[in-house]
Amino acid sequence: MSTVENDPRVLRRLAQVSLLFALASLLATAAALVLLPNAASLGQWIVVGAGGLLGLAAFAFGVTISLRKPFARRLGFVVVALACLVAVLFGLLAIAVPASATAYGTWLAVVLAYVAFASHRLVRWPTGVLADEPRVSLGVFISYRRDDSRETVGRIHDVLRQGFEEERLFLDVYRQAAGEDYRRVIGRALDRSQVVLVVIGVRWLTVGSQDGKRRIDDPEDMVRIEIETALARGLKVIPLLVQAATMPTAAQLPPTLHGLAYLTALQLRPDPDFKPDMQRLITALRTLSASATG
Repeated sequence: MSTVENDPRVLRRLAQVSLLFALASLLATAAALVLLPNAASLGQWIVVGAGGLLGLAAFAFGVTISLRKPFARRLGFVVVALACLVAVLFGLLAIAVPASATAYGTWLAVVLAYVAFASHRLVRWPTGVLADEPRVSLGVFISYRRDDSRETVGRIHDVLRQGFEEERLFLDVYRQAAGEDYRRVIGRALDRSQVVLVVIGVRWLTVGSQDGKRRIDDPEDMVRIEIETALARGLKVIPLLVQAATMPTAAQLPPTLHGLAYLTALQLRPDPDFKPDMQRLITALRTLSASATG
């Protein structure tokens, strides 16, 4: 599962540039007609057709990227090919109308710059589950211990937000404001969630508080409250084992968390296995989303 620099903002930037280029193309077409007042009707129609078609195609390309349509990349190659033809047209106009060569040459440079930028992104276009399908609207709550798996959870969140609506991914560090009662924050987040991912590392069970006791044994422990609430509400809970951790047994857990011990877990191994393991998780989440909406 590859991505462009593993950053969905790259495609978002291509969409924004394409939409701006579409507007610029339409304005440049109008300006070209002003600079060709004495051209034959056929010549004017060629300019209008080429510039207008390029503008509409670039606009459609930007929109399809934003909507994450699977045919967006193919449309992108069409836009680049069309832009090359328009660049040739404006190059010929710069030669044929020397008085307006500066204006035509400037637009030619803009078109070629867009062709280079778009071509670079198209060649490095992401492929796989996240890139080829629309974003999924599924409420996903990520439960973890910062002292246990913070860095791995950051990677999980970064991958998930490429294929799922980011506003429906709950991660405490992103959504919890200072001074808020975390119990209420957890309750509100779980109200909007269908799935709870419990990230379990090698220290998840044994992390202790200042008095030396395990945090999991404290009824006020945030992680314990998250899982207890999710189980009590009947939400789909998926344990994710990271750092070669193993599932805790019921005997190792407080009675209110015994149900967690009997759930099937998914492993998220370090690189180079992290990406295929994440793909399996994403496939499972998409299946759950389809079942919920179907």
